[in-house]
Amino acid sequence: MAFRISIPAVTFFTRKVLEASALNVGLLTSSFFAARAIFSVVAGELADKYGGKVSYAAFLCFLVNGFVVQLYSIAKSVILIIVVRFLQGVLNGISWVSVQFILGRSVSEEFRGRAYAIYFASGSLGIVAGNMTYSILSHNPIGDVLNISTVLFIVSSILALAITYNSRFETMVSSVERGREKSGKYEGKLISIIPLVIVVFNVTFFASMMRGDLIYVYINEFFGVSEAVVAQTIAFSSLIALAGGYMLSWFSDRFSDFSALRASLLIAYLGGFLVSVRMFPLAILGLAIFYAANSGIVPISRKIAVTYYRLGGTALGLVNALGNVGAVIGASVLGYLYDKFDGTALAMPTFELSVFTLISTLSLALSLIASLFLRENYKVAN
Repeated sequence: MAFRISIPAVTFFTRKVLEASALNVGLLTSSFFAARAIFSVVAGELADKYGGKVSYAAFLCFLVNGFVVQLYSIAKSVILIIVVRFLQGVLNGISWVSVQFILGRSVSEEFRGRAYAIYFASGSLGIVAGNMTYSILSHNPIGDVLNISTVLFIVSSILALAITYNSRFETMVSSVERGREKSGKYEGKLISIIPLVIVVFNVTFFASMMRGDLIYVYINEFFGVSEAVVAQTIAFSSLIALAGGYMLSWFSDRFSDFSALRASLLIAYLGGFLVSVRMFPLAILGLAIFYAANSGIVPISRKIAVTYYRLGGTALGLVNALGNVGAVIGASVLGYLYDKFDGTALAMPTFELSVFTLISTLSLALSLIASLFLRENYKVAN
């Protein structure tokens, strides 16, 4: 919620007040994920080396983020705003991967997929709350929104610090430091993670639009709705997607991680297609379907990374990093494509399709193909 509440405020300020192009709006997302791509790997290596002590890094990064977000109020150019978003990417790359690692090592493998689903569902609720709060404050000065963001980041830092006093966490810390849980359960070598990172790369390529700054611009301009309605639409779609994301993760825990991942990718493609139809109710449905699928893809892919590779922390860092690279490239490329097609629609007998969105969904098709090459069986490590 701390992070999400600032996104529409900064996006609309950049687009409408600073009159930035869609490419520049996309660069906001790109700069954020570029920083996350680098520092996700750093966080993963720190997790493998220091175990649960990375909670202190999460505490510090959340705290600093609370003050960094205030820099938006004094940034009067697109370049400066991009720089601030990059700084947030550095801080979030370290803090979020650290917390994800702690979570994965704190619960049993049988519950790990659902634990990640609950974790990311909590994040989705934060997205809902952030967007709904922004919709109420959409006519207020941007400083009002940033002040709320700062308070929430400080609260997050306190919660991150509190993790260290959890008994289950302390048990995990000591076992990691003794070297008993530095490895995943299986002997999957990191080279075999290539299909997984291709999947994550292409999903986040498309999600950089659906979850980033561009979706606010796209809905606002393609469907002609107000800024407040845009925020409410994203909040509503995120909310109704929560159950679907949890069910996909439950399927992963109960039956097959890899089958659940492939099913999620197919559902994501359907959602992306519906968002391209110039019918606002179908766009809301498409957003909800994609968000549900993405809520399954994210925890399942993290579960696979932590579980099936010997260096679980490094594998998790790589998955996060390549996902971030996909978001960096995706936000820039899709921002360029949005400027190029500028609302161009393909006329069908009863409706119109956004050419921009149809082209964008090709990345989801590539993800589905890559998922077919994932190896499901590894020799269990001694």
